Amino acid sequence: MPRIPFIFTMSNKKAQMDMRELVLTLVIVGVTFIVGTLIFSNVSNTTANILDSVPNTVTNESIAMTETTNTIVNETITMASGTGTTGNTSVKTITFFGNATHSTDGSSAVTLAIDTEVNNSKSGVIRVNGTFDNGDYNISYTYSTDLTGTAANTNGVTTLNFFGNTTNSSDLASVTLREHVNITSLGVVNVDTLQFDPGTYNISYIFDTDSAGQATIKTLNTTILDSFSLGVIALIVLAAIVILGILFKLGSQ
Repeated sequence: MPRIPFIFTMSNKKAQMDMRELVLTLVIVGVTFIVGTLIFSNVSNTTANILDSVPNTVTNESIAMTETTNTIVNETITMASGTGTTGNTSVKTITFFGNATHSTDGSSAVTLAIDTEVNNSKSGVIRVNGTFDNGDYNISYTYSTDLTGTAANTNGVTTLNFFGNTTNSSDLASVTLREHVNITSLGVVNVDTLQFDPGTYNISYIFDTDSAGQATIKTLNTTILDSFSLGVIALIVLAAIVILGILFKLGSQ
């Protein structure tokens, strides 16, 4: 049996050693890269949370408030001593009230006049003047919901300081901020329809903007692949390298 030349044996061992060193180097580089990307992600997120935003105060900004009008037809209302209450508040107008004997549309023996003999309050209390029986009646009316508006700054709103106009505002004892008037971080203002009507108001509030450091971090996050995504890519590449290395080693044996 012929002997394998010593030089070929040494070359084969050297090739195996070089392959192991290459795979080991690639593994170390891959692990280092993954750890680095994860550390970078954690540091950037932590830094963004630590850095303070810059507060900005807005005073008496004009804001248009609009509402949604809803219609109710023939709701049953129980009247006692000339008074009853609708199922909804923020009542705007009555379009019909009556039953078989009394009504506002002339279809019964006794005709009632809206705003003269049939009146409503904004809270939904209905009062009827004149002599008529207690009991159930039908009422049709409109009422308002969702009195809303949007501030000029639609991000980072933190504090509402004032809302109102010359006739009604949060300076009055009957109006309480965060109870009758609220604002979201996106600058959407929601107002109690019992306290306010649609129209133009003034609003004062505070909103935050990014500091220079926070702006830099956001720029990095938007221009560079997310660190965790890079970590996943690195894991896939590392696994592929290891598999190729093993296949190469098996093929060289």
